[in-house]
Amino acid sequence: MSKAVGIEPENICSYREYPAPQNCGWSSRLQEILPTHGQIGIEPTARREITDELRDYSMRTVSLVEQLRLVKSQAEIAMIQRAAKYADIGVERLIGSSYFGSSIAEGFAQTRSVSAKIIREVKDWDALTTKVLMATWGAPRSAMPHSVPMLQERLEVGPHVALVLTRVNGYSAESERTYFTSPPSSVAKTAFTAMMEARHRALAMIRPGVSCSELDSTVTAFLTDEGYAGEDMRLHRIGHGIGLGTHEGPWLAEGSFDRLDANMVISIEPGIYLKDIGGFRHSDTILVTESGYEMLTHYPTELEKLVITNWKPIERCKGWLLRHSLQLSTRNRFSRTVSEHDLLPG
Repeated sequence: MSKAVGIEPENICSYREYPAPQNCGWSSRLQEILPTHGQIGIEPTARREITDELRDYSMRTVSLVEQLRLVKSQAEIAMIQRAAKYADIGVERLIGSSYFGSSIAEGFAQTRSVSAKIIREVKDWDALTTKVLMATWGAPRSAMPHSVPMLQERLEVGPHVALVLTRVNGYSAESERTYFTSPPSSVAKTAFTAMMEARHRALAMIRPGVSCSELDSTVTAFLTDEGYAGEDMRLHRIGHGIGLGTHEGPWLAEGSFDRLDANMVISIEPGIYLKDIGGFRHSDTILVTESGYEMLTHYPTELEKLVITNWKPIERCKGWLLRHSLQLSTRNRFSRTVSEHDLLPG
């Protein structure tokens, strides 16, 4: 039997892997150690088949692992910073491959180049705990952030959202930007400005001790006053924690009991979603510091830097070859049935 770090061999109990013979599984070994009239703690994410095995115990739900993961060590922060660098590179590649009429497939194809860059540059690269997820949600699908974009969809009029989630050797980061492949309408400019102001207000509140619920409710109140009220225009909380998971505590949402503390890593991503137009959301990976915060992702946020109108002949040629090789349709499956001006808030 191998020795675990900090645990003596006599305190280690082994069992047969699933599916184990009768009386040889983990639950049988547990009953030998802890009488069934005792109390046992379980994580909220415990599977039903596990809790069924524990039905003879008095069970108490405790988010112990999540609480232990809330505040990051310096080593963890360094690993998240590394992942954040590649998340920004992913956004740069997505936007760099975009032009009016480009397909989702052309941006998604950039995943390979970001993955290859990580493999080349990360000396201790771990294949099992490294992953890159990146794609653009083109308008109007960008108004449905929890949908899955189709490869044949095109980037045309309206706000597109480039999303990149990276996990490098187990630690995650995210970077997202709203951008345009044609000049934005007045409706789009108004929504973009409101999203940016909501973001600035949230960032100004970040410091140890701040209520995560208050962060979300403050942004909700502001966007409501701006005319973007209701769950159909908001769809999700203002942010969440990042670390070993892409979504973990602390939860920046109304109803959360979490409070910010130094060395927590969070996202800030207030969103506005307008049906048949698209979504407006920047997202950054952010370190909470003793006096405020530090941005770990740094891709430009200003509207003038996120409007792509140049012709890009090389990218167009590559895009045609890719679409031809994948036999993708040349038509966008979405159509607009109302004018953007019909949906102007207020």
